[in-house]
Amino acid sequence: MATKRLKFNKALCIGCQLCAQVCSAYKEGEYIPSKARLAIETYYEDGSLKYKDDFCILCGMCMKACPFDAIDMDKGWIHVDPEKCKGCGLCAKKCPKKVVRIRDKMAYICDTCEGDPNCVKTCPHNALTFE
Repeated sequence: MATKRLKFNKALCIGCQLCAQVCSAYKEGEYIPSKARLAIETYYEDGSLKYKDDFCILCGMCMKACPFDAIDMDKGWIHVDPEKCKGCGLCAKKCPKKVVRIRDKMAYICDTCEGDPNCVKTCPHNALTFE
């Protein structure tokens, strides 16, 4: 079975930030989008609406970069072992989407809510999908 991944359709996005709100609430217990494990941002440039979408694409670069073997994808999603992670930041440096966050000596990476992403379930216009 192929690994499912988050996908973003900017034509459907209204920039409401509900995805980041629900992510931070579910993972951190607070409604603080800057603590979310994904970021879908909208902004205007030269009169046109632009999108910046940052979310894990499950490329595995973080896992390969970790010298402590703290990151695995055995179940089809990213898992960071808090007992092994030292917060060194090598995973964050190697991430092509720049979505790995280091806080409190720990790497935080989207785990797609263990294969049932709340951001997808919350998006009112189905701009985020998991397929």
